[in-house]
Amino acid sequence: MAGDSAGHIANATNDDIFTVMVSLNPNWEIADFTTNVNLLFAAIKEIKQVANDEDLPNTFVTIRDLYEFTKISAKLLSIYPEPALAVINAFKKNSIRISSGQYKQVKTRDALGSYLNKSGTEYLLKANTVSLMVVSGDGQRVAMYNTNSEYSWIAADNGEIVRAKDGSIGQQGPQAGVVDWSTMGGN
Repeated sequence: MAGDSAGHIANATNDDIFTVMVSLNPNWEIADFTTNVNLLFAAIKEIKQVANDEDLPNTFVTIRDLYEFTKISAKLLSIYPEPALAVINAFKKNSIRISSGQYKQVKTRDALGSYLNKSGTEYLLKANTVSLMVVSGDGQRVAMYNTNSEYSWIAADNGEIVRAKDGSIGQQGPQAGVVDWSTMGGN
């Protein structure tokens, strides 16, 4: 049984973060689990209309595709703010908000049920390994990584998401894992 410090994301930044689109893996099909897929599709259509970026995925099917579209939208914020924000805001509406200085346990029925359908929630509650996608409130930082579902992580202002020490929610244990979360572009 996991302890009380397991499976949390702590926000040590000066901005809200929007996390966590939790999935079984990066190749999980979005339509299989999210409750608000139409909002995501509409936003992706907007960015595709203005961005002639060869890095854009050809399709929008998986969580990995959503990550790539969100990452590219972060880079395009200063050039195409409206369609870029449409993607970022659609992500925010399909995720868990964590205010600055707060933390949340992300693998609970209530947290997952806020953006996943029933079958998606049930799959994730049983998963030992999950993919997490984290976006900063301003949309300029985007990260995606796989983790043991019992590990806790800390989003920091220094451009990193650091694994918390075992048994802790807010104490960084960088030797246990660090994910790059540097600014993608924008202003």
